[in-house]
Amino acid sequence: MQEKFEWPEPEHEVDKIILRNVRNHGCHIVGIPDADPPFAFSIGLFVNYGHPELIIFGQRPENAQAIINLVRDRVADGHKFVDGDISGEFLENDYKLGFWQVPFKDYPEYLGTAIWFYSKSRLAFPCLQVIWQDVNRRFPWEAGCSLAVKQDQPLLKKTVS
Repeated sequence: MQEKFEWPEPEHEVDKIILRNVRNHGCHIVGIPDADPPFAFSIGLFVNYGHPELIIFGQRPENAQAIINLVRDRVADGHKFVDGDISGEFLENDYKLGFWQVPFKDYPEYLGTAIWFYSKSRLAFPCLQVIWQDVNRRFPWEAGCSLAVKQDQPLLKKTVS
């Protein structure tokens, strides 16, 4: 656990659930299914494992949660993903996930609850966007990627590392 971390004071019942999940499961996953596109993000990976938080767009809530939890399990085992990594170890049929650093300017729009969680500690928590491939195994930044997949995944960082 991060030495400089100070737990926030829960103001609502949902805050208590977040804190309990971070303590008991390594992270809490916030889903925003009604956004366009829908997205989900983790809270707790940085404080518990020194790993960037995760955000994923365009997946059904159960898929987003499953992907974040799979990555969390690898992180809990000591693996660290960094900006520019591509991994084929999570999805079936040789589909890959990419990891891109989320710019701090995008935090207020997408990571409000995580900002609350880390606010008392003044920790500048990092976050990685988890990016998935289309049915032809193309990432949104690659030529020929499905337009629907590109629309489902706004690339918060605008350039490939």
